[in-house]
Amino acid sequence: MIREFLKLSKYINIRWRYFVAGMVFMLISALLNGISLSSIVPLLDRIIAGRDIKIPENLPNFISLKITPIVSILNSVSSTSLLKYIILFLITIIFLKGLFFYLNNYFFHFFGNRTLTDLRDKIYSKITSLSMDFFSKEQSGDITSKIIFDVNLLMRSFVGNFPSLIFQTTLVLVYFFIIFTIDWKMSLVSLLIFPPILLPLLNVGKKLRKLGSKIQEAYGMVGNLIHEGVYGQQIIKAYNQEERIVEKFNLENEKIFKTVMSATKRILLISPFTEVVAVFGASGIIYYGASKVIEGSLSSGFLFFFFISLFSIISPLKGVMTAYANLKHESSALRRIFEVLDKESSVRDEGADVLEGLEREIEFKNVSFSYGEKSILKGINLKVKKGEKLGIVGQTGAGKSTLIGLLLRLYEPNAGEILVDGKNMKNYILSSLRDKIGFVSQEPIIFSDTLKKNIAFTETIDEKKLEKAIATSGLKEYIKSLPDGYNTLTGERGATLSGGQKQLLSVARAIYKDPEILILDEATASLDSKSEQLLQEALYSIIKNRTVFIIAHRLSTLRNVDRIIVLMNGKISEEGTHQELFDKKGDYYRLWQLQFSSDKS
Repeated sequence: MIREFLKLSKYINIRWRYFVAGMVFMLISALLNGISLSSIVPLLDRIIAGRDIKIPENLPNFISLKITPIVSILNSVSSTSLLKYIILFLITIIFLKGLFFYLNNYFFHFFGNRTLTDLRDKIYSKITSLSMDFFSKEQSGDITSKIIFDVNLLMRSFVGNFPSLIFQTTLVLVYFFIIFTIDWKMSLVSLLIFPPILLPLLNVGKKLRKLGSKIQEAYGMVGNLIHEGVYGQQIIKAYNQEERIVEKFNLENEKIFKTVMSATKRILLISPFTEVVAVFGASGIIYYGASKVIEGSLSSGFLFFFFISLFSIISPLKGVMTAYANLKHESSALRRIFEVLDKESSVRDEGADVLEGLEREIEFKNVSFSYGEKSILKGINLKVKKGEKLGIVGQTGAGKSTLIGLLLRLYEPNAGEILVDGKNMKNYILSSLRDKIGFVSQEPIIFSDTLKKNIAFTETIDEKKLEKAIATSGLKEYIKSLPDGYNTLTGERGATLSGGQKQLLSVARAIYKDPEILILDEATASLDSKSEQLLQEALYSIIKNRTVFIIAHRLSTLRNVDRIIVLMNGKISEEGTHQELFDKKGDYYRLWQLQFSSDKS
């Protein structure tokens, strides 16, 4: 368990100096707890009983020699004066305990909060660096759960249970030192109390770790259901599926309740179980100690000091066991976090060359790609010259979007290579490659921000480029009608925009970037006829002097491109101009006829 926590230093800069400071102040605070109890000896022996303090016979010599002068002074002071000194001593000790308790907690909280803030940053940074195959396998709710819930669970470890485990363990050791110093024989007898407490609780810790993993997984599922429920409200309502969706959520939520209660039941049993076993064992020790006082070999003050220290062990011991059990439960979150942090991206940015610009051509050379066992692209060979406008058509699932995803290096080919000016694109620094590409996706991605920041998609905004992008995309009239203009907030996922406006905004984003290579993935799919006309005009002006890849559902939009390829079952079945393919009466012609008859009906 400790090894797993220490593994975090592999990923983040852990500020150990704050941990060490917390440890130092915590140790002082724990020692002061033991020192404060020592006042019971002069209080009972000198003030209440009116007898001299007698040093125990079994006290080790090196300690006996140290405290003999102190005991002599205490025995020589009057009871009234001694009472005043004891009160002053206790006030001072309690003040110092409070001060060091505050300092140790502050430094542990700083250490824990700083570590987990950095960890949350690291997880999010790691997720954004992973290739698209990760996101195709992971549920968004589970990813969110790892960043928020799992890290928050660790927060309890770093800020609460881990410091508590160390502090309570230190207290146990301090009290053990006191009782062994006073009478080691009586202390050995007292140790018989603890094995019956420790062994069952260690087993509880193992069970809590397993339950912890189940709880995290359940929260991930619930997070995903919440995400789908919010995102899919339109479809849910349209199909009258509110009750089914709520029932599905309730079932998963109930699993969390049952698992949490199973863990809670075990944690809550720790405290009463510890007390019951401890009290039974302590009864025999009380009898043995009282007998020694009657014999005169131990003063009542030191006996009470022994008993108070012994019974003081029970509370921190319960704290140790509870903190240990909680840490076992909470450390299960680390496994899920390391699943992300240990993940390697299939797309690696290992290139050293900067792509200054496309000079000749892009070539797909015998490129194949598959999702798991499902083959998507098979031996694609394709050359696209600089400035060429390439149309890509095919049935749903033919691999059109995958082809341009490989060009963006969202995925890596399973076989073959993609060459840019004769050089494998992997040799280029990834950011320099993507800097040259503008992308308009089939489903426009809108962020919860202003229109301006969605279009520029950068912190530093060139106002002239922004105005040009807005005008060219056909958004100018719409934005002028808004009270806040392009400072208008879009809402989550562009909730304040229509489907067509989202698509035009996505196009404006690509125009603002002013790329050499432009990818249009079904750019007109979400538009009405008027918006489509505006967009066609905008696209016509921006595709000049650029290398353009156009995936189109509406084949009529490809009439004027330089070349069209037809993807069928992961292969290029045909290529040529619109007229050449139309006259050939092959796959392209059949797709045209199918679309024409569909539009006509």
